[in-house]
Amino acid sequence: MDRLLAACNGQAFAASAPLLLIWAAVPARTRWRYGPAAPKLILLDAGHACENLYLACEFLGLGTCAIGAYLQELSDELLGLDGVSSTVVYMAPVGRPGR
Repeated sequence: MDRLLAACNGQAFAASAPLLLIWAAVPARTRWRYGPAAPKLILLDAGHACENLYLACEFLGLGTCAIGAYLQELSDELLGLDGVSSTVVYMAPVGRPGR
């Protein structure tokens, strides 16, 4: 739990959430088709997926918060990613909103 809290850049609400979704990318899978536009498209796709998470959470009475402020190297390490051929691009905790 301490390493997850550190990876979440000290954001306790994210590290202690019942569910923490983490988006990871394998850039080569996009680069072969879209070339130099690949980084932009990877991040756009992650953003679109997270926006749908917001919509689903609202419908279910849950809360989420997109997180881009995480520690890259530690996040990659926790998921067993090398940070080059595969890397974390986004996080979002899901839980019941505080009252």
